[in-house]
Amino acid sequence: MPTRIAAAFWLLLGVAVWAGFYDLYVSRGAREYGQLRVEAELGRGAEPDMKRVMANARRDGVVAATAWAVVIVAAGWGTIWVGQRGRK
Repeated sequence: MPTRIAAAFWLLLGVAVWAGFYDLYVSRGAREYGQLRVEAELGRGAEPDMKRVMANARRDGVVAATAWAVVIVAAGWGTIWVGQRGRK
């Protein structure tokens, strides 16, 4: 497999991983808001602020998604680099 195609594959995989983790964290934020809302209706907590809950979820999602995507892309490109060194 040509090096550029392999590098592009790992980059695309990193983008897919980023999107998946970001979606996971935003989904968890929506679930957290729903749970806090029900607890408030039952008198077990304060009224939640949706903007705050979702802003925290988005921030956490960007951090985690970026970290995982960087690890995936770096590992893939590292294997390409090691493979290229072995051919010389």
